[in-house]
Amino acid sequence: MEFLRIEPSDTLRWNEMWKLYEESFPLSERRREEDHIRACADPFFFPLSVWEEGQLIGIIFYWEWDSYRYPEYLAVNPRLRGQGYGSTILRYLCDSAHTLILEIDPLIDELSVRRLQFYERAGFTLTPYRFVHLPYRLGITPKELLILSYPNMIDKQQYNDFLKFMNERVIRYCEGYLFQDNLKHTD
Repeated sequence: MEFLRIEPSDTLRWNEMWKLYEESFPLSERRREEDHIRACADPFFFPLSVWEEGQLIGIIFYWEWDSYRYPEYLAVNPRLRGQGYGSTILRYLCDSAHTLILEIDPLIDELSVRRLQFYERAGFTLTPYRFVHLPYRLGITPKELLILSYPNMIDKQQYNDFLKFMNERVIRYCEGYLFQDNLKHTD
């Protein structure tokens, strides 16, 4: 498998990758394409697509800073789900000296429980911390999420480092951020 960064100028691969992204996540959890393109210029952002023999296997978009990695999105081509590709992609991400911190939906249905079990099988630990994720789109309500970490349980300081990064860096690439930022500077 190849882990490739796809630029918008690579139209065929970009369109295939973007289609998988849009099909895999609800609108409220996705960036607009123009916000994603802006994020791609951020040196802390690693938007990778996974290919094998010319076929898109999946995507893994993550942030990396200091000693942390934040896997923001992981999706596998629907035709290939259940074949171990998600675990392989996750192992690629975990194969580093970084502490991984990610969030998942609260355990409200079978799908959310299966998602937690997937990450636990990979060695992630459910932490006692919760996170209210600011929406990527205007008009969407913030959502409380559960926090998982790898390879060990994070402590309060690590959790605070994660919150700081989310609130200072990741939020920059949400719809409305530029508008909100301009409001802050007009006073």
